[in-house]
Amino acid sequence: MPLFRYFLLALIISIPSQADSGPCIGVVMAGGGLGFWQDVEKGAYQAAKELGIEVYVRGAVNEQNVKAQRSLIGAVKKRGCGALVLAPNSPERKKDVQSLRQSGIPTVYIDRDMGGEAVSIIKTDNFLAGKLAAQKMIEALNGHGKVVVLRQGSNVASTKAREEGFIQSAKSGGLEILFETYIGSTVGEARIGAQKVLAQIDEIDGIFTPNESTTIGTVASLKTLKIAGKAIHIGFDSSKLIVDAINSRQLYGVVVQQPVVIGYKGVHMAYRAMHGKPVESTVNTEVVFVTKQNLEQWQADAK
Repeated sequence: MPLFRYFLLALIISIPSQADSGPCIGVVMAGGGLGFWQDVEKGAYQAAKELGIEVYVRGAVNEQNVKAQRSLIGAVKKRGCGALVLAPNSPERKKDVQSLRQSGIPTVYIDRDMGGEAVSIIKTDNFLAGKLAAQKMIEALNGHGKVVVLRQGSNVASTKAREEGFIQSAKSGGLEILFETYIGSTVGEARIGAQKVLAQIDEIDGIFTPNESTTIGTVASLKTLKIAGKAIHIGFDSSKLIVDAINSRQLYGVVVQQPVVIGYKGVHMAYRAMHGKPVESTVNTEVVFVTKQNLEQWQADAK
């Protein structure tokens, strides 16, 4: 096998589709390994089962790998799918969406909006979700304290909106943003990036991380530095590692989205668009703030 193909396989997670041929809806996620995207996948397959259609689900390992996502979109087109559900990882996706539309293939964005000719957007109101995280931080710190914001990546629209919502609300609520920096899009990058930053700061009252990978990576770095639980750490999204960190009080709380709903509604909206039916231009899904106090109830409600 040529070296290039080995390289491509290392970059892409291929999630088996329901069938090998036939009409379908393509679902191209920004990532593939995190619990968030696995839940998006569940929602997509749930909708497909209800609608009696095939979904062809794929996701790149690294959310910021623009070339890998373009390759996956190309695979959806070659597959003959009639619509695309896409979590775009770059403004470059606007050209791809335009090309697909010219070919009669409508695109529904999920998780974030990159502009262009998508017929519908299914996402969290990320700016407001960031503000909610800041409000909870303000409450936990009684309106004063030094806070660090550990960003994911400069070109990730969803987390950028959360970060900006958090920073704006935290400042207006009396908190000092001591430091903010990008620490990477994978758990490994985030762990290393967070550790470098946190090791240089003597006094921190709060930490905000805007997604699953930055939250898990930061929890790991705090444990390595032996300061886990000393600052109010508010993160984003859910996984077993995050739940365990909340239970052990290494993580104060997280803003949790509804990824299953996002995947489910994304496929339903794409199905409507594929058949020329009216679609909603924007659908904002709800979030909930989860701490140790309401963790069990949230888990029961989520089942």
